[in-house]
Amino acid sequence: MAGIVLATDGSEYAEKAGAQAIELAADRDVPLHVLCVVDRREFDETALSSGELACIQAEDRGHECVATVADEAEATGLDVTTTVCHGIPEDDIVEYADEIEADTIVIGQHGDHTVHLGGVGRRIEDNSTRETMVVSS
Repeated sequence: MAGIVLATDGSEYAEKAGAQAIELAADRDVPLHVLCVVDRREFDETALSSGELACIQAEDRGHECVATVADEAEATGLDVTTTVCHGIPEDDIVEYADEIEADTIVIGQHGDHTVHLGGVGRRIEDNSTRETMVVSS
């Protein structure tokens, strides 16, 4: 088995999804892949501007998000891989899951997006052939 992909943005729902993903990976005895996609529609990579600073801050937050989940998962003895990338979350999450041939994608129902609210989990369910768990609470 290739494992579980947890898509996280550090939101309250993502934290709940993280706990479920850790439990699921432990129950199935498979690796956990923690992914944070910095939404390029909101944080485009621009050069030498305030936009670049916002992009850097978003990336730093992404690294903090995946590290938090990784620390919790590793404490339970799970094999964990973390990735932070730039892209369109619903597209990159499905693409990543396909690349590693994941068994399941876990994502929170709502995220901390300020531009493209909601619907990421729904679009993942619609566009992926993999089991998808959208955690609401």
